[in-house]
Amino acid sequence: MTQEEYSEKMNQANQIGQSGSQKMGYTNSYTEPSLYENTPTSESPLAYLEMGTGFIIGLAVGFFIKKSFKAVLFILGFALIVTFYMESQGIFTINQEVLEQNIAAGSEYMEYLVSALQERVTSFQSGIGAGAGFLVGLKIG
Repeated sequence: MTQEEYSEKMNQANQIGQSGSQKMGYTNSYTEPSLYENTPTSESPLAYLEMGTGFIIGLAVGFFIKKSFKAVLFILGFALIVTFYMESQGIFTINQEVLEQNIAAGSEYMEYLVSALQERVTSFQSGIGAGAGFLVGLKIG
C-alpha cells in the first residue's frame, strides 16, 4: 500500500466517524512494507538470511578448507614420521636434489592456486563479502 492509498483510506475512515479507522483495521502510523514476513533482527539466529551469496559461498569454502586442511596435515605428519623412521633404519635413503626440486615445483603450484583463488574472489559480486565469509568459515571450521 502506498502512502497516497493510505491517506485516502484514512480520510474515508475519518468521514465515517472517530472510531471508523479502528473498525476498518487501520492505525495512525505508516510503515514501509517488508520483504520478509518476519524481518530477522541482529539477535535472530537466522540473521544469515540478510547475507549475500558471496558471503555464504565464502563461509562454505572456508569451513571446508579448514576441515580438510586438518586431515591433510595429519596424514602428511604421519607420512613424515614413517619416512624418518624408515630412513633411520636404513630401509631407503632420501635424494636431497630430487626433494628440493619437488618442493620448488610444489611452491610454484601453490602460487598458482593462490592467484586462481584471488581471481575467483574478485569475480564475485561482493568480493569483500566472500572474503569475510571465508574468514568466518575458517574461524568456525
